Amino acid sequence: MELVNYFDYRFNQPIRKPKKELPFITISRETGCGASKIAKLLVKELKTRGQKWSYVDKEILNESAKRLKIDKSKIEYVFDAVQKTHADEILLALSTKYYKSDKAVRKVIADVVKHTASEGNVIIVGRGGVSITSELKNGIHIRLSAPRDWRIESLMSRKKKLREDIISRIDESDKMRERMITLFKKDKVLSNQFDMEINCAKFTKQQIVELIAKVLDLKISV
Repeated sequence: MELVNYFDYRFNQPIRKPKKELPFITISRETGCGASKIAKLLVKELKTRGQKWSYVDKEILNESAKRLKIDKSKIEYVFDAVQKTHADEILLALSTKYYKSDKAVRKVIADVVKHTASEGNVIIVGRGGVSITSELKNGIHIRLSAPRDWRIESLMSRKKKLREDIISRIDESDKMRERMITLFKKDKVLSNQFDMEINCAKFTKQQIVELIAKVLDLKISV
């Protein structure tokens, strides 16, 4: 089943309490660590072990927009970790009948992420997943990091862009992701809230996948 259709199917099922709570994984990352690729490889690896998993990223944006009944472009600012000012709120409220407050948008996004996590066997890449799901049981929270120079070289090889452009992107994206986490949690997410932090410069992507799968095995067996 294609990812988008699978996401729609799962999300539109009635909420039910499973006989056994299923695990979920969140992956937070520094820019340039290749989290989406790692999530795809992890789904593939778990499938070879007889476990059916999926991963979501931009699907969170699409489902949130659907619930709010507005175009996804109207809420992308949240995923850029931007908060509207009070003046912005007033002007938007006056200018469109489809206006949704900042608070309402964040609540729907949080609801979508929590619902997705509660269904289990899903990998949530970014989207504030670690802070939104921090109080849910059976979550495995992974953080991918690497030295700045390594991330610059990694992105340059993949994106084929000038070094200056990559540096600018990394600096802005890192700040954005830090803000994204705190949008959904007043307290800054501390490193001890992650089950494991992996230095991507020290391992191949396949090795990282195997490390995460091992952590999953250990937590499931507890």
